[in-house]
Amino acid sequence: MKKFFPIGIATLFAVLFAGYGIWALWDSAREDGRDEKQLKVAATFSPLYDIAKNVAGEYANVELLVPPGASPHFYEFSPRQLANLQGTKAIFAIGYGADDWVTKAKEAIPGSEITLVDQGIALLSSLEEHGEEGEARDHGPIDPHYWLSFENARIIADTIARKLGELDSEHEADYRENARVYGQELSLAEHEIKEQLSTLESRNIITLHDAFYYFAQNFDLHIVGTFEPRAGEEPTPQFLARLREEIQTNNIKVLFAEPQMNSESLRQFAKDNNLALSLLDEAGGVEGRDSYIGLMRYNGNAISQALK
Repeated sequence: MKKFFPIGIATLFAVLFAGYGIWALWDSAREDGRDEKQLKVAATFSPLYDIAKNVAGEYANVELLVPPGASPHFYEFSPRQLANLQGTKAIFAIGYGADDWVTKAKEAIPGSEITLVDQGIALLSSLEEHGEEGEARDHGPIDPHYWLSFENARIIADTIARKLGELDSEHEADYRENARVYGQELSLAEHEIKEQLSTLESRNIITLHDAFYYFAQNFDLHIVGTFEPRAGEEPTPQFLARLREEIQTNNIKVLFAEPQMNSESLRQFAKDNNLALSLLDEAGGVEGRDSYIGLMRYNGNAISQALK
């Protein structure tokens, strides 16, 4: 009897955990009405999720890992979320430090694989493109924010279409067609934003951290500096002194913050230097910018209003 009791308890917990996982999967599917027989994939955060949803269409289920409005750089999975992700065949990710936490999900989801969506994209180097010599910024030598470019979004859509076609050959042509149609929508939105920004008197901006170099490249903007040397790292007095020089040299009137990163020191710096504050958003996922195109329009509008 003494040996039987602990074995029974262990078995009971195993059954309960398995039951919870099954219930969570059923409950989640019931809530969003998806077909559990379809191919199931995931994307790490909102902009990538929306691109994947547009490519998948009605033929595959796409799960979102990072909750809407949260920063894609820092995230921890809940047990319920891991249970809901069971059966996922591919997880689309950015890589290069933007969402490396996704490896934890792969380890907990048998049969899944991580697919980076950087194939064919001309990546910017943090060190060479926008860091001082000998200073690598934020995530390492590669700037991972490549989704903030319409050209790259079209490439990402094609990459996702190819992967979905590999996993679900029956609908391979459908995924390709969805990517083509979505690519046209992206091109139209890109053209409209370029027209909106074409009459700016100044194209120089300062951002919170180094998230918007791909966006700037896409729309012929010039980032003359960032408030944070790296994401989440408070600037030194020497760093801020150099930034003040850039502000004066380039006649900067606005500092662009980000909704996911709250910084009292940034607000004080803006006040001390007579700078207005505006918001640029790298992650979206909230009302008004819960689609990729909505996010890009929001950022275009923010710059247009701030620099007009």
